[in-house]
Amino acid sequence: MGCTAEELARQDLRSPRAEYVFRLPNFLIKPLRGMLVDPRDEPVLHLLCNQLLLVVPSAVFLFACTRSHWFGMLYLALNYGIFLQRYMLTLHFTEHRTLFKREYGVLNLLIPYVLCNLYGVPCGFYRLHHVVMHHVEDNASPGDLTSTEAVQRDSLLHFVRYWVRFWLCTWVELPAYAARKGRHAQGALCATCALVYWAALAGLWRLNPIATLWSLAVPFFVSTFALMFGNWSQHVFVDPDEPRNNYRSTYNCLACPDNCRTYNDGYHIVHHLNSRLHWSELPHRFIDTLGAHDDNDALAFRGIGFFDVGLMVFTRQLDKLATYIVPCGPKQAKRSHDEWVALLRHRLRPARVKAENPRGTRAQPAAS
Repeated sequence: MGCTAEELARQDLRSPRAEYVFRLPNFLIKPLRGMLVDPRDEPVLHLLCNQLLLVVPSAVFLFACTRSHWFGMLYLALNYGIFLQRYMLTLHFTEHRTLFKREYGVLNLLIPYVLCNLYGVPCGFYRLHHVVMHHVEDNASPGDLTSTEAVQRDSLLHFVRYWVRFWLCTWVELPAYAARKGRHAQGALCATCALVYWAALAGLWRLNPIATLWSLAVPFFVSTFALMFGNWSQHVFVDPDEPRNNYRSTYNCLACPDNCRTYNDGYHIVHHLNSRLHWSELPHRFIDTLGAHDDNDALAFRGIGFFDVGLMVFTRQLDKLATYIVPCGPKQAKRSHDEWVALLRHRLRPARVKAENPRGTRAQPAAS
């Protein structure tokens, strides 16, 4: 008999944090801890210091001291292999909840306006795209420009079109979205950041094209693929009958190795129900809402992450994927393996919904 959903969530609560590679000594981290809005975000401090000590000097060396493709590839491989996942989820959660207190507010620009460029995310884009658009629209088509509702979600061709549209059109579509929604200041900031980004890219290319290629250009394409594959995988099982129900538009990944490196990002249903909830509280809230998860036929997988789920969907391994499902309660526990496979297949179908149909179980509005 396997662990229950509650037992798996409690495993995540007990797991040591791994969002950083090494901890700073206590005498250094103690004064920095007092700058945080929430002291529970100390792992973010360790990660930031890791990057400032390792990644930033390496990028500077790449531009100032070498024109070697081999060094550029090594830099990219190490930076992305060690820090990409950790950084992306740090960007994610610090955009939902302010990291530093008001008197240190300028430091809040470090993650979304400085470090982001080293991970293929143009400055000034992430908050508007994710916090404002994705969470307010809640994966609803056509409002959410990266909605997965209306596509066949096990189609590789549909995903490629989805990814290409993102990196090719987001420069125009995202500011236009903000303008349509009356968020003119955010739209103007996004458009300005896009112009600055391309101007800086052109200037740095003239300075050192090899360093620019490996530290900025290649990361852009790698990261846009990772972000879009991640979002697609998180919202790959959208119930075509109730696409606006948060319990049925995504799923949770329990006791997944990624959770200790990604601020419990596996609890994606819980995150969409309340995007302002602190990452340390996600497993607790999942346990508290197990009954609602069961009543709404929410999906939960054990031991695997979103990328694993996405890969199994694209490789037509629904039968194998169903073996990782954990029932959230007695109602789901009655379902057979074949019934789970049929449910997964059903939730890959495109949803046909009215454009202005509000989500039945809507997340709390994201901060603007």
